[in-house]
Amino acid sequence: TERDGVLKRLSDGQVTEVAGVGPVWASGQGGLLDILVPRDFAQTRALFFTFSKQQSGGAGTAVARAELSTDGTRLTGWQVIYEMDPGSSGGRHFGSRILEASDGMLFRTVGDRGDRPSAQDLSVENGSVLRITKEGDVPSGNPFVGQANAQPEIWSYGHRNPQGAAFDLDG
Repeated sequence: TERDGVLKRLSDGQVTEVAGVGPVWASGQGGLLDILVPRDFAQTRALFFTFSKQQSGGAGTAVARAELSTDGTRLTGWQVIYEMDPGSSGGRHFGSRILEASDGMLFRTVGDRGDRPSAQDLSVENGSVLRITKEGDVPSGNPFVGQANAQPEIWSYGHRNPQGAAFDLDG
């Protein structure tokens, strides 16, 4: 992925641009950020992307799903399945790693957006790791589901700007 919204594919030593990336807000540290090739890619051709998306309050980190053509030249069906709400001003600390857990759930990181105290506030997604389904829904097993004034997507919080993520050998 390239910050300004360009997706490139390397195959047999040749680099080609892949068409069909949706709108990306490329400013400051924001842009087209991470990509996930899920385990079921061979069957679904689905890819997941994190990127900064323009919103009424500024910009926020979002997740989109799209299918890659069999020849690898274009994406179809670009759909935003989740976005942080509300967005915020400033062009930094989008975080933005995306992982697939062994149960198929998606974990994605979100930075504090340059507002460090917000990472301690469960009413916003800033500075957190979120857990969602591949459709963008909230799994019932998330720790803050049903808690007043808490975003139910939050899995963990208090992170400044998580730009790396991995599962241990136990998942």
